[in-house]
Amino acid sequence: MIKGELAYLALDRKSGTFAMVIRRLDNGLVLPVWIGHPEAYAIAVGMMDIKMPRPLTHDLLSNVISAMGGKVTRIIISGLRVDTYYALIHIRGHDSENYVIDARPSDSVALALRTNAEILLSEEMTFYNLENPVTPMEVELKKILSKIEPEELLAF
Repeated sequence: MIKGELAYLALDRKSGTFAMVIRRLDNGLVLPVWIGHPEAYAIAVGMMDIKMPRPLTHDLLSNVISAMGGKVTRIIISGLRVDTYYALIHIRGHDSENYVIDARPSDSVALALRTNAEILLSEEMTFYNLENPVTPMEVELKKILSKIEPEELLAF
């Protein structure tokens, strides 16, 4: 497993959709994962650590896990199958039992932001150099992905 972090949210100028860009901590290469507007909104709220008057879904999940004596220890973006990314949420229960829950990467990252859980990436994923693109795919990704600040996304 490779340690990662949410680098930024991006707007795909070609499709008009959003992507969360996860950066490897060992070499700076990134993994863009396309997500919908509601998912991007939830991640932006988590990035800015905004406390809503009523809990959003990921806040609720975090509160339930905590109330039951559990802790989200890490999330793993575990694979890509048929154009769909997969993730796992690791929870340590009050009984010290470890639970692994299948989840979407966007939900996993939104929860990790709220719980300060570690973000890990499978070594099987394809990562890209968007700082200094070399391959045609990297050049295309750099061209279509525009970094967007969380504040901008919340204004949509």
